[in-house]
Amino acid sequence: MIVFYIIWHVAILICLVVGSARYEGKKKLRKLKGNAILVSNHTTFFDPVFISGATMPWTMWHTLLEATVETPILGTLTRLLGGVPLPPGMKGIEKIIDIAPRAFRVKRFFHFYPEGDCYLYNQQIQPFKAGAFYIATRLNIPVFPLVTVFAEGRLKPKTLFARKFPRETLVVLDPLYPEKFIRLKENGEIDMDSVREFAEVVRHEMQQEIDRRHAQDPRWGTMAYYKGMMKRIKGVN
Repeated sequence: MIVFYIIWHVAILICLVVGSARYEGKKKLRKLKGNAILVSNHTTFFDPVFISGATMPWTMWHTLLEATVETPILGTLTRLLGGVPLPPGMKGIEKIIDIAPRAFRVKRFFHFYPEGDCYLYNQQIQPFKAGAFYIATRLNIPVFPLVTVFAEGRLKPKTLFARKFPRETLVVLDPLYPEKFIRLKENGEIDMDSVREFAEVVRHEMQQEIDRRHAQDPRWGTMAYYKGMMKRIKGVN
């Protein structure tokens, strides 16, 4: 907690200065009784810092690539900040489910990036992987969609005196509960098609939030700053 709060305050200052970062709907998380899975679009390198602020003063577990969390020195720092290694495939999902009872005694939330990669300043959310939604189903807890929406300044991007980075707002949407979407097979197993449908419903809700704001004001939901998928750095991300 000491390491987290020291580093978080420094890093969030960068978000405030660079992206004029702000939040909407944080009270929804505070009203929740119990635990939840948090999912968000992945749009900047500083997302873990910015997203952590949505649940303050509570902290959350951030699922990250196994290689990142196990990297010497950086991996240790990542774990101190709440990073949890996520092995690929069903093996990783089952490990998260196994540790959840102990993990939730320390922190109330698990956070996932269902897109799988970071798409810098993107406002067209990529298809979601089903892992986070399967975990929510198995644990019988809600999924909270968190969507990052970007906005241009008053001057057109890439012109003189215009903003070099977009303004950034993290919007907390209403929770969605697995039991409303999940079906069981005749043998009692979870129907994975229904899990994927659940993931798509959440992705659609998040995209609708971006599109709704863009329709009201074209400066919101802007793709003017989009830079494509952030390249992976071996041993880091």
